Amino acid sequence: MSKNTESFDTYNTCADEIKNKILKEGIWLPYTNRIKNLLLCQDKLWELYNVESNLESKRKIVEDLVNLQPIIADWYNSSKKIIEFETNTGVCQ
Repeated sequence: MSKNTESFDTYNTCADEIKNKILKEGIWLPYTNRIKNLLLCQDKLWELYNVESNLESKRKIVEDLVNLQPIIADWYNSSKKIIEFETNTGVCQ
């Protein structure tokens, strides 16, 4: 979704290659790009909602928005836990 996001085919990549990529490049750039993409999806859904005139279609869009909220919240909660872990273990310092 994001123009800057480079796709990495984890499905067809062996575990060691994935591990090496994370060790080499870190996890924050792809991780934060995922959060940005989720928020972009949310914004696009609201745009669709605002231009839609059919009530049933609006209902479906709101349902999608509701379903997206726990995913966004989970990403933020996971981010917080990672930051707390890194801070408490001295990784960030």
